[in-house]
Amino acid sequence: MNRVNDSIKEAEEYIESAESSYENILQKNDKIWNPVVVNCIMAMIKSVDALMLEKRGHTNSDHSKTSRSLQGLYEDSLISDNFKSNVDSVRKWVVDEKTAIQYKNKKVSLDDADRALKASKRFLKKTKKELDY
Repeated sequence: MNRVNDSIKEAEEYIESAESSYENILQKNDKIWNPVVVNCIMAMIKSVDALMLEKRGHTNSDHSKTSRSLQGLYEDSLISDNFKSNVDSVRKWVVDEKTAIQYKNKKVSLDDADRALKASKRFLKKTKKELDY
């Protein structure tokens, strides 16, 4: 299996993990949604990795550069216009939210978890379509 396929598979697994976490958290009294959002963020990163591997032949090891990588692919017309709206979304989740959640202990809400799931699923779907996966 090549690295593009591996990245897509990992993105799918992160989304599955996010959905499983979501369902488990619904059953608990203490509602801590951070694991859902972190898994969604990782799914977005792996989706960008798949695009980068396919279009540039490499990825960035620094996740803070993920949104810039996506922006660069878009600006260089290596991905379709469908991704224009996702550039800001990836920046919001991968750069801003990831840092706040993982390093500043930000608590996220059910609404955040819902938005992250929706955004990561939509982004993975667009990525698969772009890569004819």
